[in-house]
Amino acid sequence: MALTQIKKIRLLAISKHKEKILESLQNLSDIEIIEENHEFQNALTKKTREKLESTERKRAEIEFAIKTLEKFEKKKLFQNPIEISVEEAREISESTDFSGIIQKCKIFEDKTQKAQNEIESITQKIKNLTPYQNLPIKLDELYGTEETLTRVGEIKTIQVPNLTEKLNNLSKHIAFEIISEDNTNSYLYIIFEKNISKDIQQISSELKFIEIDLPKNQGLLKEHIHDLKKDLKESKRSIKDFTKNIKKELKELTKLKIAHDATVWEIEKLSSNKKIEKTAYSFCITAWVPKSSIDKLEEIIAQTTNEYTLEVLQLEEGEIPPVSIKNSKFMEPFEAVTKTYGLPLHNELDPTPYLAFFFILYFALCLTDAGYGILMLIALSLALKFMKFPKEMKKLVSVLLYGGIVTIILGTLFGGWFGLSPDQVPALFTYTAENGEKLFLLQKINPITNPLAVLILSFALGFVQITIGTYIKFIHTYKNIDKKSALLDNLPWSFFLTGLGFFILSLTKVISPELSVIGKYWVFAGLLFLVLTQGREKKSLIGKAFSGILSLYGLVNYLSDVLSYSRLLALGLATAIIGMAVNTIALLLKDMIPYFGYVLMVIVFVVGHILNLLINALGAFIHAGRLQFVEFFGKFMEGGGKEFKPLQKKTKYIYLTK
Repeated sequence: MALTQIKKIRLLAISKHKEKILESLQNLSDIEIIEENHEFQNALTKKTREKLESTERKRAEIEFAIKTLEKFEKKKLFQNPIEISVEEAREISESTDFSGIIQKCKIFEDKTQKAQNEIESITQKIKNLTPYQNLPIKLDELYGTEETLTRVGEIKTIQVPNLTEKLNNLSKHIAFEIISEDNTNSYLYIIFEKNISKDIQQISSELKFIEIDLPKNQGLLKEHIHDLKKDLKESKRSIKDFTKNIKKELKELTKLKIAHDATVWEIEKLSSNKKIEKTAYSFCITAWVPKSSIDKLEEIIAQTTNEYTLEVLQLEEGEIPPVSIKNSKFMEPFEAVTKTYGLPLHNELDPTPYLAFFFILYFALCLTDAGYGILMLIALSLALKFMKFPKEMKKLVSVLLYGGIVTIILGTLFGGWFGLSPDQVPALFTYTAENGEKLFLLQKINPITNPLAVLILSFALGFVQITIGTYIKFIHTYKNIDKKSALLDNLPWSFFLTGLGFFILSLTKVISPELSVIGKYWVFAGLLFLVLTQGREKKSLIGKAFSGILSLYGLVNYLSDVLSYSRLLALGLATAIIGMAVNTIALLLKDMIPYFGYVLMVIVFVVGHILNLLINALGAFIHAGRLQFVEFFGKFMEGGGKEFKPLQKKTKYIYLTK
């Protein structure tokens, strides 16, 4: 499907209708206002600027209150957004005074932060003082007497003998005692005469004795630590009290979320004034609009005023419109895959319809477990039925739902059922193939015993997709860019790859082997076609021939691209083997532990397979996408288009009803 055709328009209208027209444009959600430098002034007047600044402050304060309260909100596994109409949301935002709750949140954050800082400080003090808690000297006596001094600190335990020896050699009137020890350090105190303080200082420095700064309190250190622990409990209790009080305000959280989104709408609308130009009595809007929406745009403006003019502008040289993709209802979910890569350029085509079939097929091949597909189908169907998703998220969920359906089909054909083997299920669910192998009902391929068949299938799908990519490039170039380039640059590769595929099919007897002669000459003709056309830009005949022959090196690139599809086999086998490992562990637990082993078996089976599903579904999505983005898109698309971003009512917390 082609990209949405985007037109550039200019709207002139009377200034008094500006607010109503902007509101209508925001409701239309299909116009991107752009800023241009003309002779008009910017429409952001002092009044508008002050209102914008005020609204931005309001949004910031509301967001702060939401983040404060959300920490205490009970989270649900499946939590729907708030369903409300635009009018109701705006009414709540404009009529509710949130200053009280915002102030309470600010006070809560301030008090809890101070209390938390106090907790960290006290905790660190207790940690530092605990090794000395059995110090027998009172804190107010640590400063010594007229004749003596006391030092308290730590030293590496390995240095204690050296310290003992040096102190004994220094004086017989030195007392020291080890208070406690840990793996590396000893904590002690030393009492000595004042007249040898310099010698003590020198010994301390040599042996790296680290003196601790103890509090200048009365009583024993043990008592001081006890008081600190009481203070710690008090600080923790105060945080609990603050939290209990702020939780009472959770009832306002819904209104805050509604007001947040309504405020964002107002900011978006006011900010658009920065791009609008004005005169004394009129204003001018230049914008991008889908061609299909121009009539609707005129209709909604006409409902406000007939004092306007709307014209479609010609693009200036080098001006590039934004890109918007639009597909059928069935294909629309796959836009989420395309946008993961990025958007095509404005003069390229939308790859979504071309990747859809291959992406979902590759996703299923990476899982190949019908049991997992059934789980995905049930879970995602219920999610889509009972939950409200944002538009882009809903697309992604729908893609995964399609993936679940195709996984059921391929999983059945490949015999993937929660990693079980045919021997582990009742006989009525199995049959014996012609080669004597026991298979599940409807199973046609066993990827464990016959991985080569799956590898060949992967390569075949890759070859087909890459060839289709060259045809897409040819057709698009022929219709929209340059017919000569399409015929002489793109068509030869499409022709050659098709012939090569035909030749391989005849050699492998998928089609009549008698047709191999046709295939062989088709390949030779394709090679000749490439040699004659790929060097045509060169001036000399030798240069043309050499470049043409050299272009055949491109076959290596195509071969490497096809080899990349082997990841489909690898990921499919990984899913199956991990599933089998889960089953083996579950059965071992059942046999190893009497009675309770059955409970463990069920837990391991359920949790193991859920984790296997989640991990490999993520891997399937990533690698199926990678094959599109690198191997497929590279054949016909450059990408890098600028996204069309219309003025609209964006929502974060609410779901707008009609």
